[in-house]
Amino acid sequence: MRNEFLSKVFRWFGLGLLVTFLVAYLVSTNLTILSLIFSGYVSWFLLILEIVLAVWLTSRIRSMDSGLTKLLYIGYSVLSGLTFSSIFIVYEISSIIFVFLATSIIFLIFSVLGKNSRMNLSKLGTYLFVGLLSIVIISLINIFIMNNTLDIFLCVIGVVIFVGYVYYDVNKIVNYYDDTDNMAVVGAFSLYLDFINIFLKLLRLLGRNRD
Repeated sequence: MRNEFLSKVFRWFGLGLLVTFLVAYLVSTNLTILSLIFSGYVSWFLLILEIVLAVWLTSRIRSMDSGLTKLLYIGYSVLSGLTFSSIFIVYEISSIIFVFLATSIIFLIFSVLGKNSRMNLSKLGTYLFVGLLSIVIISLINIFIMNNTLDIFLCVIGVVIFVGYVYYDVNKIVNYYDDTDNMAVVGAFSLYLDFINIFLKLLRLLGRNRD
């Protein structure tokens, strides 16, 4: 049963990634939509909407209808795709593919490790949250001081933290699973966020800008 539930989680996870990257690529080929998204306050509105939707999904998941849960998850994937479209403008496609493959390999390795771990990882979740909160606060401060070295350091630490989250989240899904559609989606959503954050930070570190 646990393997079946994990398979369901990964199917939803894969669907979310597919929707996000497909939307991002299609939008990047349409200059009219791009100019609309990244002009004025539209990009800020989309960012706030993503945050609200993420909080709504994680806080109300147990009481939602399964159909609504799935719709919100796909909606979030579409929203992410709209904001993600900028990476196809900023970075070379070869860099995006390389970083995506690197992220996938890292994600797969730590997913397998998390699935097979028999350790009690409850404390790890606390450490990861403290680390994540710390880099968010320092990143906000760095917006004003604009220190490139600090930005690189934060990206490296961010990769480490979200790799840890992959390990932690997969282990939690396997050991504390609740075989319902809603929990499969929330598990997929956690892994989706882990993957996206690792990808973005590696892209900042390794991606080659377009000329």
